[in-house]
Amino acid sequence: MNKIKLHIKFVLLFLITSGLLYGAVTLQYFTARDAANGVLVEWKTGEEGGTSKFDIERSADTPDNFIFIDYKNATGNNSYYSFQDNSVEFGNDVTSSIYFYRLKCLDQNGNYTYTNHISVSHTVSGIRSTWGSIKAIFR
Repeated sequence: MNKIKLHIKFVLLFLITSGLLYGAVTLQYFTARDAANGVLVEWKTGEEGGTSKFDIERSADTPDNFIFIDYKNATGNNSYYSFQDNSVEFGNDVTSSIYFYRLKCLDQNGNYTYTNHISVSHTVSGIRSTWGSIKAIFR
């Protein structure tokens, strides 16, 4: 029985050193919220397990068509990250839009994993909406 355990340890050691097995990042939280000029995306890591960077991806209205919008280099275990997405838009006569975000966590070898997606409803603030109406009155 001890020979089997020893053999398994050597196989795991080989896989880890050859880059075939890598640690996944652990997120303590991953959130997105409506902010003044866009959407604020925030996350905090626990164990980063060799993660080199985080690609931030967004999809509009449906969680199917994600596009790359920015990235953050990994800074180590227990780190806080944030990204202000000021490129969110509204359609014609739309006061709210739903956006989906996910992270692509990449390691030094090019391996990657995706987080689950999160969603946020981006709305026109009452102040911006009212200000537009006030300006229209005085034209």
